[in-house]
Amino acid sequence: MKKLAFILTTFIIAITLTGCGGYEELNDLSIVTAVAFDKTDDEYELSFLIANSPKAQTSAKEGEAKTTVYTGKGKTIAEASKDIEQIVPKQVYLGHINVVVISEDIAKDGFLKIADWLLRNPQTRKKFYLLQAKDEKAKNILKIVSPLESFPSQSIATLIESNSETKSIATSITYSNFISQILEKGYDPVLPSITINGNVKEGSNEKNLETTEPESYLVLGPLAIYKGDKLEGFSTTKESWAINVLKGDSKEINYNVKYQNEKISIETSSLKSNIKIIDEKNIEITISGVGDIYNINNKIDIQDYKEINKIEKTWMKSLKNDLSKVIKKVQNKYKADIFGFGNLIYKNNPKTWKKLEKDWNSKYFPKLNVKIKTNLKIEATGSLINTIKEDK
Repeated sequence: MKKLAFILTTFIIAITLTGCGGYEELNDLSIVTAVAFDKTDDEYELSFLIANSPKAQTSAKEGEAKTTVYTGKGKTIAEASKDIEQIVPKQVYLGHINVVVISEDIAKDGFLKIADWLLRNPQTRKKFYLLQAKDEKAKNILKIVSPLESFPSQSIATLIESNSETKSIATSITYSNFISQILEKGYDPVLPSITINGNVKEGSNEKNLETTEPESYLVLGPLAIYKGDKLEGFSTTKESWAINVLKGDSKEINYNVKYQNEKISIETSSLKSNIKIIDEKNIEITISGVGDIYNINNKIDIQDYKEINKIEKTWMKSLKNDLSKVIKKVQNKYKADIFGFGNLIYKNNPKTWKKLEKDWNSKYFPKLNVKIKTNLKIEATGSLINTIKEDK
């Protein structure tokens, strides 16, 4: 009992000492919720999205932005950070970062040049989302306010989470995920990209919060393809979901099949990608899943098993062709093994990988024979026996 009493007393004292005191300390901090990395000439530009800026401490009106973006410059990221600290009126705190955006200039120069600053900072949790700015400065991404979220950083996080689950164009990549892929043998990483639809000035204006149709808003773009820690280019939107399907990062897609000169829309779910190493020259990928037909524009008896079987075969052939084209493009144009074929060879046969590693991206990866198999089944055909067109 004495031991239990001692534990309870210690617990109560700990709560007493850390409770109110913690709240008082928060008032003395400038909490950073997002960070952007840019380059201007030969200097780094570092931007912090501050959640509790001085503006937010005033009597803010409903819908008013509660954040401010501060930017610093320097020959190193550390210098740029110090530059910001000289103009921010409170102590900068990086423990609540949930989004980091990097510019194309930073990415082409090499991500690892800035990664060290994030890694060594004891405050950062390393679990924040990482995004690639496309056709826009990274710091401008942090300025766009949304009527749906209080902070731009939360708007970006929500956007990436919802899109990665439903549209399959983007995937949620954290800092830790990205670094581990860079360091893995035979594996090149990808990042979701983000850009601005509209004007930066209008999007950062508080009036953008008050309109029913925002003048500017953030849009997730195609995947950014890396070779090592450097940006090689961007895929298209169609290629992005195909890459995610091949990598096993996409569980569902909406796919259009051309059948009898008409378009059939199939909602594909439970997607799985199984990559099998035959040998160092041959790879086999099996894509499996189920689908529901939810849009037909022609007279097709979707209750006829034979008809459904024909649609399935057309669907599988079409998807197989789309995926094969993407693999060929990645092999020939980017020469970046974003599918991790080399990594599987390394894990299965380290001795073989040792012979291939040096010239893997330039010589062996582009010549890989990748065979794709599709195993897809239509489970539901809708609630109507006949299409609307047939009922007319």
